[in-house]
Amino acid sequence: MTLVFDTSILIDIEKDIEKTLVKIEGLSKIYKAPAQITFISYYEFLRGLKIGKPKKYSNLLGFINNFNMVKITKKTADILSDLKVKYDALGITLSLTDLLIASQIIENRLILVTKDNHFLQIEELNKIILD
Repeated sequence: MTLVFDTSILIDIEKDIEKTLVKIEGLSKIYKAPAQITFISYYEFLRGLKIGKPKKYSNLLGFINNFNMVKITKKTADILSDLKVKYDALGITLSLTDLLIASQIIENRLILVTKDNHFLQIEELNKIILD
């Protein structure tokens, strides 16, 4: 299986957070394929660059553009609608962005690597939650 880095992981990598880097290094020994990102993570990271306008803008743009992006398809929308209906009926409020990320991961049988505990609520999602 292939790992997909959530925005929280991308930010930690960019900031050289030692604890996260060590865990990512360990995971890369188990999951050999290059990690990917979702559309939402690409958008969030890019938006952060445009708002913050860091001095290393071009370096950070190069960093994010090195990742392959998981494609969004009609099947993604089908899975997304199923998840939204299910969790709304259960009274569990999840953001549309989180459900879209989950839909892409589920569709492509990938593993989400994140620091965000709210993904624990999505039982269909293969995930690794780092602390």
